[in-house]
Amino acid sequence: MAVLCIGEMLIDFIGEGVGKIDTVKSFKKEAGGCVANVACVTQKLGHKSYLLTSLGEDGFGDFLENTLKKENVDCKYVSRKGHSFTPLAFVSLDETGDRSFSFYFKGSSALKISKEDVEKVDLSEIEAIHFASIAIQEESKDSHHLLLKKAKEAGVLICFDVNLRFNLWEDKKVYLETIKEFLPYVDVIKVADNELEFLTGTTNIKEALEKDFSHIKVVLYTKGEHGAEVYYQDKKAVTEIPNVKAIDTTGAGDAFAGSFLSKLLTHSNLDEITEEELSEMATFATNYASLTTTKTGAISSYLTEEEYKNLI
Repeated sequence: MAVLCIGEMLIDFIGEGVGKIDTVKSFKKEAGGCVANVACVTQKLGHKSYLLTSLGEDGFGDFLENTLKKENVDCKYVSRKGHSFTPLAFVSLDETGDRSFSFYFKGSSALKISKEDVEKVDLSEIEAIHFASIAIQEESKDSHHLLLKKAKEAGVLICFDVNLRFNLWEDKKVYLETIKEFLPYVDVIKVADNELEFLTGTTNIKEALEKDFSHIKVVLYTKGEHGAEVYYQDKKAVTEIPNVKAIDTTGAGDAFAGSFLSKLLTHSNLDEITEEELSEMATFATNYASLTTTKTGAISSYLTEEEYKNLI
């Protein structure tokens, strides 16, 4: 069984040194994109992974497809669209490794995932689907709906990363309404502390659990340098960040989502996870994500299980 990630893959041009976009003199090219990152993490951690996305017929698309092949992510659901361009993100870093983004995204190939692309998917081999909020617009919105509706009917586990990027949407109200359209599909949600109020209207995670997330099986609540909280049924796990020197947090949230999902899928019955097991999964995801911040880039920083064990 495999994991299928649907949405964007893009190139992160990461500023070398500390400073804002307008002061950075050079950038390092790295493969990235929220859902593509998760596909690479789950593949690194032993699950067969597919990425359902569209890339432009350009050199950037070639680079990204070659990266997926190098990472052993199956590309049979990757399409190339000649009438669009591969999306780009320019990333600047501050002293803590935190990021600011400037995107070339609207009208890109990532928003041209078609229903024909979705119809090619064989759900019988898919155990979980992961998606995020960036690509649920333009043509790709209906394609996400089609895939997730079929997956829900087939009993496939569906994981969603809120991953807010306001500068990719023209209207915050439309953005919120669109996200809420997709929440009924979701079994596992990852939401950061700085995203919770926009999505739910409250900064209190307990209120959100009772009101907005009551139908969701697992809630991954990440708090940056303050660790994470994971909620499952009546169980709760709280984690702290290990002592690491962060130089680039790009893709760390995706590393958390992907590594937690990889451990979750090792359980044959999700209704029988103990509190101890939940704590072990949450700790692994926190440590795994933290270790990726000690390197530059997203996909290039991800670890195999063996590499993780040698570092932790």
